[in-house]
Amino acid sequence: MRVNNKMNKLKYIVCLATICFIIAAVPMYNDVLKSVEKITSADVIVIDPGHGGLDGGAESAGGVSEKNINLAIAKELEALAKADGWNVVMTRDEDISLGEKAKGSIRSKKTKDLLERKRIISEIKPTATVSIHLNSFKEDRSVHGAQVFYPAGSEKESVISESKRLAEIVQGSLTKGIADGTDRTALSKSGVLILKNPSSPIIIVECGFLSNKAEADLLQSKEYQKKIAACVYEGIMTFSNKEVKKDIKIRDSL
Repeated sequence: MRVNNKMNKLKYIVCLATICFIIAAVPMYNDVLKSVEKITSADVIVIDPGHGGLDGGAESAGGVSEKNINLAIAKELEALAKADGWNVVMTRDEDISLGEKAKGSIRSKKTKDLLERKRIISEIKPTATVSIHLNSFKEDRSVHGAQVFYPAGSEKESVISESKRLAEIVQGSLTKGIADGTDRTALSKSGVLILKNPSSPIIIVECGFLSNKAEADLLQSKEYQKKIAACVYEGIMTFSNKEVKKDIKIRDSL
């Protein structure tokens, strides 16, 4: 009789412990499900390759135009995003200016180009917009490295705040992935048309300096362009809390 009572008591304790474990595990499982979201058809990224057409942007000492490298990096970023299921909108996917048909001076055509890019972004209201650019600082050609900018101002505090968060994450990803000795922080930037009054999170990624010969050579390399794109994409995924379908390798393969 005593043996049976002990067995029943043991079964009761085991059963109670199992129930407690299940109850504790359910919230943990739900938290795991909530912590990583799947990419859906409603998830959109806008990729904006800076300049194009009549507007070449910065130029290296060897005559390489910024616009071409911007587009190459943007296409690598587009390929990564599409492979994971993102709906990607490119403001341009060839060497054109969106304001080329506008009447007036080259300056007015450039302004029209930027306004058209802003219109696209405003209408779509994507999860994030990444504008790809290259830097130049001829006063000191030793300066190198990627720099990320986000909008300044307080027109829409929540959008500015999310843009800053995106910029900081992408900057960190670039610093870690490129590992070129620079350790920059993301900065706010005013006076840039595409960053004014943003309707959704947006950043400008200056991927490197064409004024620095060594970096200009790297930026022309397809492998380095892929590396930059992978770093930026990793930042977007972290920002949006999305699940990556495959490993993103950003180690130096040069």
